[in-house]
Amino acid sequence: HLSRFKRNGFFVEKNPTIVMFPVKNFDLSSYVFPEGGRDKVPTEEEVKGMSTKELKNILIKYDRADLANNAIEKNELLQHCLDFVSTSLPDLLADKYDLVANITHDIPVEVGREGKQRNPLEEGSYRCHVQHKATGQWYEIQDLNVRETMPQLIGVSESYLLIFERKVAA
Repeated sequence: HLSRFKRNGFFVEKNPTIVMFPVKNFDLSSYVFPEGGRDKVPTEEEVKGMSTKELKNILIKYDRADLANNAIEKNELLQHCLDFVSTSLPDLLADKYDLVANITHDIPVEVGREGKQRNPLEEGSYRCHVQHKATGQWYEIQDLNVRETMPQLIGVSESYLLIFERKVAA
């Protein structure tokens, strides 16, 4: 939530500042502190030195029991683990987020002009930008009007509420 509205003495004002934010890979790892500390990605040497049980435990811990249970030999299990640790695990442990929706508030140009003391919360309208998950296409929605939009235009809107989703490993 971005603080857009402020009571200034006798009336409410809207702050029109454009806030820059990434649409993809918004890294919040400096601000998110999981209970029990953050897991670290084991090195290739550490993985190669693990027992069969330890290799299986890593895969099971991160919901990849399918890989752990389908491996017949230790070499096969080791290869699954090395692939997982080098490709998927870093994304699982990162605190990166993708924008999935953005709500903006628009007010008519005449609101707030000299001589007119109107409340911007009572004037104007709200727009929502939403991403279609299956296609990745962004849409701008206002009342019954829906139209395609480019993600680059979302960052230059007067955002009021940003909704992010934590990325998961593929």
